[in-house]
Amino acid sequence: MASSFTGKGSVWRFVTFFAPGCDRGDKAFCAGGNLKQFAGAATELQRLAAAGNPDAQYLLAVFYLNGLNGPPDAARARPWLEKAAQQGNTRAILSLNTLLGARDAPAAALSRAQELTDPGTRHEALWLAAERGDLQGVQGLSDRDSVNSHDDFGRGALARAARAGRTDVVEALVHAGAAVDSADQYGITALMLAAREKHASTVNALLQAGANVNVADHGGNTPLMHAAAGGDAGTIDRLLTANASVKPRNVQGWSALDFAESAGVSEAAQRLRAGGATAIRHGGAVVSAIHGIFRPKAPEPDLYVGWTDVAIAASRNSAALIEALPRAAAEGTPAVLIAVRSDAPPSVESLFARNHNRGSTTRLDTALLLAVRAGEYEVVSALLAHGVSPDARSPEGEPAVVAAARAEHANIVNLLTSAHANPAPQDRWGTSALMLAARSSNSDLLRALLEAGAPLEAQDKAGRTALWYAARAGDLNGVSLLLQRGASTDHADSSGVSPLAAACIADATPVAALLLARGARMEARTKQGDTALLLATAAGHLSVVDSLLAKQADKDAENEFGDTALIIASRNGDVSVVKRLLAAGAATRIRNHDQETAADVAEARSFRDVLALLKG
Repeated sequence: MASSFTGKGSVWRFVTFFAPGCDRGDKAFCAGGNLKQFAGAATELQRLAAAGNPDAQYLLAVFYLNGLNGPPDAARARPWLEKAAQQGNTRAILSLNTLLGARDAPAAALSRAQELTDPGTRHEALWLAAERGDLQGVQGLSDRDSVNSHDDFGRGALARAARAGRTDVVEALVHAGAAVDSADQYGITALMLAAREKHASTVNALLQAGANVNVADHGGNTPLMHAAAGGDAGTIDRLLTANASVKPRNVQGWSALDFAESAGVSEAAQRLRAGGATAIRHGGAVVSAIHGIFRPKAPEPDLYVGWTDVAIAASRNSAALIEALPRAAAEGTPAVLIAVRSDAPPSVESLFARNHNRGSTTRLDTALLLAVRAGEYEVVSALLAHGVSPDARSPEGEPAVVAAARAEHANIVNLLTSAHANPAPQDRWGTSALMLAARSSNSDLLRALLEAGAPLEAQDKAGRTALWYAARAGDLNGVSLLLQRGASTDHADSSGVSPLAAACIADATPVAALLLARGARMEARTKQGDTALLLATAAGHLSVVDSLLAKQADKDAENEFGDTALIIASRNGDVSVVKRLLAAGAATRIRNHDQETAADVAEARSFRDVLALLKG
């Protein structure tokens, strides 16, 4: 099979045979395939990718990103995306932008993104660049059609840039012809988004571009109301200076001042009062808090139709409002879920106080997972205090402690373990909180989980341990901490990749040196017969190659294809690594299973500099 798929077109026929649909990155489609076929496809793609085929490099990255041969692994996907992107593979360019953010992607790859011709792909690339704040990418992708394109919800590049506070991008888009008052399907404009997110400089740029300061969304909310809800006094001042009216009320009867008072933002409320704003009145007096739910009168639309008053109150972060409602209106866990989604700890406390029957355990578990993922420390604390289990799982089976570790919320991990959460549970991929902490190089989180008793040698469905992930992340501190606790240096994954091999793939020379010093086997092989030196060579990591050669690594070791490090480096056209291997005495006459020497593969790919070294 190794010699059957060598051309560009052959790669696509090959992947279609083994894993149809995966060339589109379709995770749901790929998940239904035969796992043995995927394993075979991955093996062959690794060979083709190492040989420099950009399509194979991209597709191998797709395998890793979609978790087709184990859990999703963005870290292993990244180098293959970078290699494919550098060769102009547009799918890889877009995937790399999404994975890393446009500012971190290779410059050559980003320049090629400007050459995209498919309108849909070009629009999506522009939206992503605008959100990431990639001014160069936005300027290269902007044209009259793209700058006013939008997704199914009506949001385009300008809305995304405004919400993210990318002022320079907003100015560039307006200059390129973006409609400054374009609204999404809810009537929300870029000015409203910037005002809500407290981006004063972006608000100023939009106002200078002529944005309508008094336009209302479909709920009757003006930019000033959005700013009041956000609570930034500076943004409110700028809108008032631009003649934003304080008089409008939305369909619920709320004014901008009501929003400021409900959010408890006294400085913003003071600014609005000084501008002449009034709040909902009872008996002619302005109240400092809202004690009832006001429904619009027909024919005005009710945005909360179908909601009970207590459900609406739960979203307002006001215990006083919930307590003011008739007790018969209480509805238990649905309202708790709303309070959690609204990050409203007082509402959570008040709802539990009103309802001695806690309601559905499943819904409360869901509420805890929502709060954990959102990093809502006070809400999590309130739920735990009222008896919600710290070992709750999401409907998909993700334990709360794993969700907290995935989001790197160390304070919430500590909160859960203090409430006696089990630190060992794993998600459906076998991923534990400790593995996630190791993968993210979060030493504080790693230490907290180890102190709580997280098991060192737990492995996921790909056979990887926390030490493996720390080594793959190149995290010297994390690796050192795990080794101090007794982690095994030679616990390889299901593909036979050891922590040392993972460190070599990651170009983590200090980590590799530490693992070798702690007894890791330098000549351990993967299931494809690759040693650490072969893997480092394939990845082009010169410093790791030097380190391994200095430790007397077997320079002529062959993998299952018969490839030596010198053959691999020659196939990649890697002059620097070829020089190092020749200086170390690597044999030049060894032939692989295709009966090719290092010189043969270099000559076949027209790598003249490499060929000269080999024949010199």
